[in-house]
Amino acid sequence: MQRFAKFMAVLALVGFCGVAIAADKPAGDKPKKAAGLAGEVVSVDGTNVKIKKNDGTEVTVATDASTAVMIDGKEAKVADLKAGQKVRVAPETGTATKIMVGGGGKKAK
Repeated sequence: MQRFAKFMAVLALVGFCGVAIAADKPAGDKPKKAAGLAGEVVSVDGTNVKIKKNDGTEVTVATDASTAVMIDGKEAKVADLKAGQKVRVAPETGTATKIMVGGGGKKAK
């Protein structure tokens, strides 16, 4: 009988720990936004892309041959970027490794 009581005590302890771990994260937590620079293409000049950030400042982003460009989920080139397109660039500083335009292939309903 003592073994059964010990087993039940351990089982209860494990159950309480699981509830405590689940309670660590508040229910209303929002997922973090992806890191990078978000804004609108102002112009493309060779391998440089001028972007107006969401805060209104303009920055010039350098690209190179390994920069991946995706427009609406399809592979593209830096030269395919057009003024007015909303973009997300990663990383936020230095030479861009990825430039994404649109929803990454998700179609609007």
